[in-house]
Amino acid sequence: MCGIAGIVWQDPARPGDGEGVLAMARALAHRGPDGEGVEVLGPAALGHRRLAVIDLSEAARQPLSNEDGSVWTVFNGEVYNFAALREELEARGHRFRSRTDSEVIVHLYEELGAGLVERLRGMFAFALWDAREQRLLLARDRAGQKPLHYALDAEALRFASEPAALFAAGGAPPPAPDAEAICLYLHYGWVPAPRSAFAGVRKLPPAHLLEWRPGGPASLRRYWTPSYGPKHDASSARARAALVEELGVRVDEAVRSRLVADVPVGAFLSGGIDSGLVVASMARARAEPVRTFTIGFEQAAYDESELAEATARHCGTDHRRRVVRPDALELLPRLLRHYGEPFADSSALPTYRVSELAREDVTVVLSGDGGDELLAGYLRYGASVLAGLLDFWPASLRQALGAQAERLPELGWPRDPLRYLKRFLAAGGRDPARRAAEWTMIVKPALARRLLQPEVLATLRGLDPTDVYAERYAAAPGATCPGERVLWADFCLYLPDDILTKVDVASMSHSLEARAPLLDHRLVEWILRLPWSLKIRRGEQKWIARRLAERRLPRAVARGGKYGFSVPLDAWFRGPLLPLFRETVLAPDARVRAWVRPVVVEELLQQHLARRARWEYPLWAILWLELWHREVLEGAGALRGG
Repeated sequence: MCGIAGIVWQDPARPGDGEGVLAMARALAHRGPDGEGVEVLGPAALGHRRLAVIDLSEAARQPLSNEDGSVWTVFNGEVYNFAALREELEARGHRFRSRTDSEVIVHLYEELGAGLVERLRGMFAFALWDAREQRLLLARDRAGQKPLHYALDAEALRFASEPAALFAAGGAPPPAPDAEAICLYLHYGWVPAPRSAFAGVRKLPPAHLLEWRPGGPASLRRYWTPSYGPKHDASSARARAALVEELGVRVDEAVRSRLVADVPVGAFLSGGIDSGLVVASMARARAEPVRTFTIGFEQAAYDESELAEATARHCGTDHRRRVVRPDALELLPRLLRHYGEPFADSSALPTYRVSELAREDVTVVLSGDGGDELLAGYLRYGASVLAGLLDFWPASLRQALGAQAERLPELGWPRDPLRYLKRFLAAGGRDPARRAAEWTMIVKPALARRLLQPEVLATLRGLDPTDVYAERYAAAPGATCPGERVLWADFCLYLPDDILTKVDVASMSHSLEARAPLLDHRLVEWILRLPWSLKIRRGEQKWIARRLAERRLPRAVARGGKYGFSVPLDAWFRGPLLPLFRETVLAPDARVRAWVRPVVVEELLQQHLARRARWEYPLWAILWLELWHREVLEGAGALRGG
């Protein structure tokens, strides 16, 4: 696990900017505290910050090359099948200088060119420079576990693991907000790839390759598209039992492949099924106790640490817990600088804290990320199928019902059935794809039309924020029902741009590598082909995962609900968050006034404080946007080291 950066000039005769890339790499020092390296290769300069995990020797230092120095790479992530690939490559005559997994990249490129990515089993973002062909290759793993940002302009192509590093080199364009991306952020709470919050900066989407030669156009293509068909046979009780057994075998294998490291390995453990199954597989594979880490809260409704401790006892782990209190809000400026973009998932706070806790003992953790998006862990998946019944009603009736539901107050605990019913009915008048998009949003289109400044709405005329979701929904490969289409849209958007971004930033801010066994691409391909009836069966979500959990985890965990590291924002906005919100968002010089109408923001806050409605998520998104302007855009000199 590392940080990568680089600059390649448009002019092939211009010498590479080694000093600029060194500054970019140093902006990523938290991602790699164990060493740095820069190579200048004609018009290209590649930089790297190293977190040593496999082969701790200097031989594994990056950038690294093939035997004759014609192919170079900087790599972030892990290749779990590197040993088999290395054996194959050595049989073909390739000579290796280290034991690191990263070295297979340059030799595999010599054999397969850009097709090398199809042989990799792992999580990664890497850049490869072919000095002979004067060609740059950028690649990102299939699920989007590792980030890669880039900017292509008339002068150069710049790339880095985090957006802050792009602005660290002298001569880089100054950071400025991208209006469409900010609009999407205010709807979803995160910026969907390939957009970024910065004008001129793009995110390489998951499962994509970018190829570029100086002076020419960039070519972007998707290299992996799994399918929801053909389905596994689940027509009998015996067939279903066999699939439960096979799921356990496949999870065990994915976990074992991720235990390879020359440093200590532990696990994040919530009170849920996914991380519990990962820990159970770790305990089956190791003789010594697994080290597990969890977060607790003082508010009982948000605290699942007792369930996590039940799993820890059941699996015999060495377990540690840390309580997140409102004083964690002091972390906000630091988090803003690490994320680079506005990011409104409040579980960023506890994920940062649990990463901090884990790094005291280990360098690598395994997590249960991906289980909900693959096995239907959110209520919206079942709702998408149920909502199909509404589509038989006349459109005028559905739209009238939706309009009435919109008028209902936003009350209740976030998982309150009545709150879900309002969201369900309010979106009933939309087509299935846009209905599912609205269930994902923290600011629905009706509120956005009141909240956004008229100038912003005018600028964005023609942009429907539900389009980005609807496009993935429509493109779900081999999908046989609306639920599978929603799963695919979340796998392409919500998973990489929210969940995996959060885990990567939180863990790497502490120089901690996080691995997600449930996102092993071979396991993903197998899970996608499970019939829908094994994901939600008779109203029970994650049916097949629960049957496996009943065999491996405490009963209370196997039958428990969905929590995650949720934060009690509702109470915090009536307490410790309120002064900060008033001093920043409601200040006369608030930067966020360029995007949202102060009178509507004040209205939402007053309704929330009076308990007439629940607006903590839109308020949190607005607060992050304000602080992003102050800490990141206006603090750009600090990002440049100046």
